Amino acid sequence: MSYPKKLARIRPIRGLNYDLPTYEVGDEFYTRGQNVQFRNAFASRVNGSRAVYGTLPVAVQHMLNARLGSTNWWLIFGADEVHALETSNTYEVTPVGTLQTIANPWEYASTLLNGVPVFTNGLDLPQYWDGNPANNFVDVPNFPAGTICKSLCAFKYHLFALDIDGPSGHFEDQALWSDAAEPGAIPATWTAAADNQAGDTILGDVPGPLMMGLPLRGSLMLYKRSGMYAADYIGGNDVFSFQLLFSSSGVLTRHGACDLNGRHFVVTDGDVILTDGTNRRSVANGRMRQAFFGQIDQTYYENLFCVYHRAKNEVWVCFPESGEQYPTKAFVYDVANDAFGERDLADVKCAAIGLVNDTAVSDAWDDDSDAWDADTSKWNAANFSYAVESLVLGYGTTAEAQDTEDATSQAASVGKYDMTLGMPERVKFVKRVHLRLSAGFGTVYVRVGGKMSAQGSITWSNEQALTEPTDYINCLVMGKYISVEVRSEDTDLWELSGFDFEFEERGYF
Repeated sequence: MSYPKKLARIRPIRGLNYDLPTYEVGDEFYTRGQNVQFRNAFASRVNGSRAVYGTLPVAVQHMLNARLGSTNWWLIFGADEVHALETSNTYEVTPVGTLQTIANPWEYASTLLNGVPVFTNGLDLPQYWDGNPANNFVDVPNFPAGTICKSLCAFKYHLFALDIDGPSGHFEDQALWSDAAEPGAIPATWTAAADNQAGDTILGDVPGPLMMGLPLRGSLMLYKRSGMYAADYIGGNDVFSFQLLFSSSGVLTRHGACDLNGRHFVVTDGDVILTDGTNRRSVANGRMRQAFFGQIDQTYYENLFCVYHRAKNEVWVCFPESGEQYPTKAFVYDVANDAFGERDLADVKCAAIGLVNDTAVSDAWDDDSDAWDADTSKWNAANFSYAVESLVLGYGTTAEAQDTEDATSQAASVGKYDMTLGMPERVKFVKRVHLRLSAGFGTVYVRVGGKMSAQGSITWSNEQALTEPTDYINCLVMGKYISVEVRSEDTDLWELSGFDFEFEERGYF
């Protein structure tokens, strides 16, 4: 008896879907992935990485990139120290008298006001640095005596201090803001007076502490765990107006939101959303929401953080898996393609976006060994390009730049399980699978599986090595539901646009 031959083309273009049962997931999604990203609507193994700036002088808890004048600085924050890195040079810039020791990376918050780096650790007065490696961080001028803040942010020419603990008690829903600063300077006072713009407010419409602030277009968004406020500059006696925008969703952690140039990506207490301050849309519901919140460790969830990788238009949501203290996994959201990928992390504490120039010639005056008459370098000439920014992850004493050209061995895989190939009621006999792999994929390993019922177990074929230029495997797999999985384990990078299945239709089961 002969059976008609069929060809089914599967082109998943929308990343991973973990929430729906695999047999209910449409052809546009994959159902399994490890160290796989989705750029240009294709699945690909994550790119290389490399450690930058050598061994860090301290176990990193927080990082900030700042360009002050013609010098590019990476500020490395340890539990009670701060160091400034510039090409091959390292300077300790810890405030005189040291800092109190923090226990968790999320206790740090930093910002740039007029390009000047400012930070708080939630235990000491807010600090700022003038960019001179001979100088240390110092107290922000005239911050209220005996007062600390748990978070801070910059907006226009003002600094905002959030979640205030002072002589009168702890007011977790209080916000202070400074007087306006001159360009390139730090604010001179935080005490409101007729001749300045400093002030404070209590935002108590919804419970909980003020967690963080992020500019959004012309407003400053202030987040609680259960709500979101907009602060708008109006001048006059009030200086700023405040409006509660959302009373049912805020941000889960102090680093759980990031700016996407006109929208905010926010991990809330139960969802992942995009918002423009007026509208909000879940990007995880029906795809990754249940899987995401089901994997986060319930004890150390506050170590979750988000970072926007501008060069790739991606958001990395880094979080500790159940049983872990620091982020061991990232769900990576491709903004343009509305697609989630997944990658493993190495107990990451923090991340920052910035210019990596650790292989450049030092800008330090004492490191310039050329004779004066022969030196062709220019005054104030930067040794870096503003056109190239990197995503840098911090863990242990390592700062690691992502998406580099370095050959990095990495176990990676992607799979699509329980496809019906357009005929859910029929048994399929799959004989060959073509893989649409881009040139240079090297060697990947492929297996195909089948099962007769949605609740049954997959019976897998033997895994086969597929080496370029061959782009198909032969197999003998039968079932109503067909699965395929592709993996790699070395330095080869691959990009997969989909599969073509050659099969025969058999009877009904």
